[in-house]
Amino acid sequence: MLSKNPYNEQNIKEYKDYNQGKVLDLLENAQKSFVTWKNISIKNRIKIIDVIKNNLQKRKKDCADQITLEMGKPIKESIAEIDKCVWLCDYYIENSEKFLKSEIIKTDAKKSYVSFEPLGVILGIMPWNFPFWQVFRFAIPAILAGNTTIIKHASNVSGCCLIIEEIFSNNINYQLLSSLLLPASKIEPIITDPIIKAISLTGSEKAGSSVAAISGSKIKKVLLELGGADAFIVCEDADINTAAHKAVLARMLNTGQSCIAAKRFIVHKNIKKQFLKNIIDILDNMHLDNPIDPKTQIGPLARKDILDDINKQLKDAIDKGAKLCYQMKNIPKHGYFFAPSIVENIDSSMDIYHNETFGPLFTILTYTEEQEAIKIANDTKYGLGGSIWSKNTKNAEKMAHQIYTGAVFINEYTKSDPRLPFGGVGISGFGRELGPYGIKEFVNVKTIYIN
Repeated sequence: MLSKNPYNEQNIKEYKDYNQGKVLDLLENAQKSFVTWKNISIKNRIKIIDVIKNNLQKRKKDCADQITLEMGKPIKESIAEIDKCVWLCDYYIENSEKFLKSEIIKTDAKKSYVSFEPLGVILGIMPWNFPFWQVFRFAIPAILAGNTTIIKHASNVSGCCLIIEEIFSNNINYQLLSSLLLPASKIEPIITDPIIKAISLTGSEKAGSSVAAISGSKIKKVLLELGGADAFIVCEDADINTAAHKAVLARMLNTGQSCIAAKRFIVHKNIKKQFLKNIIDILDNMHLDNPIDPKTQIGPLARKDILDDINKQLKDAIDKGAKLCYQMKNIPKHGYFFAPSIVENIDSSMDIYHNETFGPLFTILTYTEEQEAIKIANDTKYGLGGSIWSKNTKNAEKMAHQIYTGAVFINEYTKSDPRLPFGGVGISGFGRELGPYGIKEFVNVKTIYIN
């Protein structure tokens, strides 16, 4: 498994796959640790998570540098990713005892209640685009609930995965998180192993479908957080300056490589011209270059295949009649850079109308009537997030209830927040992470009845 710098296209390090003996030892040790860990009080689990948080804070610069080195995220965003992981730890340190407290249910019994008990060893199959955040948002609540975890990370961020393992083990006497260095082609026997009790996957719909099928064959719990094609609806009465500024943030975060990035900009035809002008003005003043430079706002894409895919999508759209109304100039000739672009005149014959675009490509659609905007927003197989921009928040709230997604943000772009449940519908997956719901995804909701 090769880790490669997407900025200079140089190899960083090649990692050997774990052999069968090492994999078996890892599984057995995770199970042994679970047997002890599940009996630790929630108060003591919280103390351990606080140690993990402190380990992370001490290595903040190392972690951020490794993210930028392996997948090209601008360094300021890499630092922000680590800060967000710390925030998540603080949130669950403060709230997990309350979330996992048994719930009394009044029945005919002398006493009846629901207990939230751990399942066992949980496998996390994690993506490269937020290599620390995705792991922490899965592992921290799962571990606090009494489970232990094994992480099969994306091959191109193996260095990040090993650092995360160190953070979860330094000054800790339990094997709470173990890294599993294996390519995706070798993951099926791990999923089907009896030690693995559930699987959390964040990735593509293809990967999600495959893992769900394998898990289903063994009747195992699975959580899927897959792709998105989030709508960004700009109403005629919106504050255009604010909407345009937030549109750029919503599309360009992580150089557009986010499942909840705004991807379809559905703009009222009377304000489209001004909205586009504002976006172009902002893009023209953004700095695209080496992601390790603190001035850089736009880095390379993480891998060459991702660059190839978005170039094919753009060419397909233009060949079928889409209009390229903006493309950033002076892009470096080295590295996996995609010039931020805006296209309009989109129709259903084009790949970008139906499928996720993973990179800084804005697709502009227009509407005249509100129901038309809602119809366009729902004309997708995805259902992860979306946003509505309007000064009439009461009406925007009514619109939000008509959009088939896991989240709708009004006058803010879609983002993940430790306090709010995160997940989708349709082929964007099922199950929820984060908030009070996320910590209960990998528990046995057990009824206790006493007469």
